[in-house]
Amino acid sequence: MGNLSLKDKSCFLIFWTLVLMCCAVQQDYYFNDWRNVTWDQARNHCQVCFKELVTLTPENIQTISQNLSSDCWVGLRKTLNSTSNSSMPWSRWADEKPLIFQNWNPGSPVLKSSSSRRYCCTCPAKTTETFTTQDVTSFSGPGDNTTATDISSFTSDVTDQTVTDQTVTDQTGLWVNTTHNPPPASAAPTARVEAEYVHLPDVHETDGRFINDSCVAMLSFGAWVEKDCSELLPFICYEDRFFGLASVITIKSESAILRWQPGPGIISHYRVEVRAGGEKTQNETDKLTLNLGYLTAGTRYSVQVFPVKCNRDLNPQEVAFYTIPNKVENLAVTNVTESSVFLSWNKPAGNVGFYLIKFQGGKPIKSYREDTEIDSLTPGKRYTFTVLSGVGDNSTWSEESNFQAYTKPGKVSNLRVTNITDSSLQLKWEPPKGKNEGFLVKAVNDTNDTLDIDRRVTETEVIIPGLPMGTRITCSVTALTDNGKLEGDKVTVTNYTAPGSISDLILDSTYNSINATWKSSAGSSSSFTVELQLDGKNVTTIHDLKEPGKHFDKLKFAANYTVIVYTVSGHIKSLAVERSKFTGVVPPTNATVISSNKKNITFQWKAPDNIVTARYSVRINSSFWGHDQSDTVEDKTTYTFVGLESGTKYDFEVRLVADGKSSTPATVSNFTVAEKREITLSMLCSSAESLLCDKYTTRDDVYNQLHKHFNELLGDNVFWQLEKLENENR
Repeated sequence: MGNLSLKDKSCFLIFWTLVLMCCAVQQDYYFNDWRNVTWDQARNHCQVCFKELVTLTPENIQTISQNLSSDCWVGLRKTLNSTSNSSMPWSRWADEKPLIFQNWNPGSPVLKSSSSRRYCCTCPAKTTETFTTQDVTSFSGPGDNTTATDISSFTSDVTDQTVTDQTVTDQTGLWVNTTHNPPPASAAPTARVEAEYVHLPDVHETDGRFINDSCVAMLSFGAWVEKDCSELLPFICYEDRFFGLASVITIKSESAILRWQPGPGIISHYRVEVRAGGEKTQNETDKLTLNLGYLTAGTRYSVQVFPVKCNRDLNPQEVAFYTIPNKVENLAVTNVTESSVFLSWNKPAGNVGFYLIKFQGGKPIKSYREDTEIDSLTPGKRYTFTVLSGVGDNSTWSEESNFQAYTKPGKVSNLRVTNITDSSLQLKWEPPKGKNEGFLVKAVNDTNDTLDIDRRVTETEVIIPGLPMGTRITCSVTALTDNGKLEGDKVTVTNYTAPGSISDLILDSTYNSINATWKSSAGSSSSFTVELQLDGKNVTTIHDLKEPGKHFDKLKFAANYTVIVYTVSGHIKSLAVERSKFTGVVPPTNATVISSNKKNITFQWKAPDNIVTARYSVRINSSFWGHDQSDTVEDKTTYTFVGLESGTKYDFEVRLVADGKSSTPATVSNFTVAEKREITLSMLCSSAESLLCDKYTTRDDVYNQLHKHFNELLGDNVFWQLEKLENENR
């Protein structure tokens, strides 16, 4: 064949790349050595029952040759269309793939030549750029003008052939196409090619080895030789391995509809094998869908769809699926607590892999039993529980089965009696955790007889009226939910109603004592509790008093005391009855003046002993000026009067005032500081009788008469002073 140049090596590198690309599809090879046929018969049979006569490549030739025991037809012919010699010989395989690989036995092929030199391509085409079949019309061998036309199919791609003509079996027993049309070439991009040629020995047209219409047979050791296409030989077919896809388009509990892809070529029918567990069923159809019935719910089915071609099963299309499981039956709640719900149900007909329980606010729970406990729930809340039947791979679920249920409400807390009367109790409590729709309140007496107390409330406090006086009562509070049909745990508290209150409480007081008396009410206890309070503070408490009266002495003066009386039954007091009374008032003492001036006087006094708080009434008056001024003093023992007249005598009094009563006054008088002015009086005595003034009127007489006059006029109400001028002449 000649030595390969560097250019040849480059061609081989490109060739190997092309081979790897075209061999991505897996192929199966079939050796038909049971009957010898012509090349045309072999090809026709391959086209009907397979895809085509085999195309040889560097990858498959070794595998194929290892299983040969004789010469076999392969898919290479000098001229693919034996009636036309216009195409380039040995240019393409029967499946339209280009000849990119040669493995001729030495001396083959035998070429017909009219010249002394022939050239043969020794390396595959080298791709330089893409082009259409119109781009390439001829190529020349080196050193001459030999041309080859119509090489557009040299690099054509191969597609699946579908033979639509009627097929029959000829006298050899082969499946054949009665129209014997060659498979159509698919349009595909081609490539600009360059080829190296080598000189072959001259062969005369009269050479007996030359075969005008020759086909290629592969010898048992893998080399190629030419043979007359009419010779009878075994043959090798190939077919692209079929990889179809089956699917399930509709799944129900007891049926399913399958769909699959059509097989290649002429498919007589499809054989469908359905397996479930250890059982297998088989169906045949010429359609691409099949309705499977009488299936078992919740069961895994494995399906294989075999296209049957010339009584031969092709590679199956497979699919596996679960039928839809049936929904659970008789879903119910068997028990509830404050934080959990117990569910149970019946297993549905068919198979179930597991159950899935869903509820709001929680993660779905898997169960392999027909009951389950759902915990960590909120007390008193309504939940909707959904149970589904599932299959092993979580792919298919049944219809939902739903059930609504409430968790048990929690217990109330801090239940207490906050107010007690002789006929009622007031209850208060804290609501339970979680949710509730209200509370049930009941009351029973000492004999455990239910009173007419059975109330439903929404508040957390209630007054229970109509109870017997002085009786031991047990009260209970229960949280409710589910419209009052579901009750939580009961919480109780025991207490007594109060005994009857006293009546006619009378208080008599002196300046330092109070005497209290009262009457007992019907149903009251034989003992009393009496409290004495002053200004809201407890002074003394007397318990277990048997008589309806009490005397309190050594009390504060002018103090407002409150006497509170309870009747007592066990540890329960009746409603309180109280009265207030002031002790008597006593006068303050030691009224004095601590300062004065022309306009003001400040008085001071001493408060009575044994007094807590005092209120005083103070008064000042001047009879000369007709001035009278008074005021009230709280808890002070001094007072200053202002705006007075100078040199005037003022009378002051202070009284202790309490409960609308006043004590006798403590008094004192005092002058404001006088603002002095001197007035000089001159007197002249005259008389009609001679020497009468000298005889009867002396200086002292005049002074005394004037002093008497001013004393009668001013008295001691204002400051005045009459003085004699000792040195004046008469």
